[in-house]
Amino acid sequence: MAISKDKESCCKALEEAGARKVAFVYHLRVRDSNGYDKWLSDSENSFNGKRLFRVKADQVAREGMLIDEIVIDEFPAIQDACNFLSAFDETLKRIFTEYTVLAIIPEPPATFHFVKGVSWLVRLFKGVVDKGTPTARWKAENVAVWPDENQMNVARAQDLDEPLFVYNLNKYKLLADYDDIYHKDAKKISGKEAYDRYAKIAGLELLRRGAYPVYGGKPACLFGSREDCMLADSWDHFIFVRYPQRRNLLAMIESDEFHNGEVHRDAGLERSAIFMTKSA
Repeated sequence: MAISKDKESCCKALEEAGARKVAFVYHLRVRDSNGYDKWLSDSENSFNGKRLFRVKADQVAREGMLIDEIVIDEFPAIQDACNFLSAFDETLKRIFTEYTVLAIIPEPPATFHFVKGVSWLVRLFKGVVDKGTPTARWKAENVAVWPDENQMNVARAQDLDEPLFVYNLNKYKLLADYDDIYHKDAKKISGKEAYDRYAKIAGLELLRRGAYPVYGGKPACLFGSREDCMLADSWDHFIFVRYPQRRNLLAMIESDEFHNGEVHRDAGLERSAIFMTKSA
């Protein structure tokens, strides 16, 4: 993934990556709320693009990065995306205290339609209904790849009945790093393979609750108002997951089944940027 200083470099990186469709993931810290509302209206579905998601982020910093909202726009061609950036670049500088734009090459929509259908079937035959207030025992040791304690405290204080969208931006280790004797035979697999083992276990728990990925893709480049943004790294995969209720996530991470997969995430990921959000 290219870490660009400006939109021109980012567009060039997209061309070099051979992208067809392009999506922009905006991480926004709003300065001018009226200007933001106007930008949302003026920019929506312009230059052949489509606004897919707009969510409000939990108000807690991740590695020092505090954002208000995340917006995801998709474009059918690189030129459309670059024309969009040219048209609204000055507006971004004016109405946001900080903004960072992640460009991704999206996965096919059929992937997410298929997963949604599988989620419906799994929930029908092996569904789990989470009720009440989940316990608050779960705490990550490796906060480089899990939500930190502040994020979890804020997440637990929100409306548990509202839908939750979880943003995940992952960077894999070259080789999986298992530090326990029970997985000594897995030490020669890649970080991606280890993460896939986690995703298989966690994915079933997601599907049982009616949760599933709604968007994702391969990061291609990054640019924005700060060169020292915590997102400035070589990321491997972006995934955006929807839970019917926030309590579903909080209950899932307390389950024994989920704990069985944690070791694979720890072994496979070098770093992950995580934001918890709700519909705007």
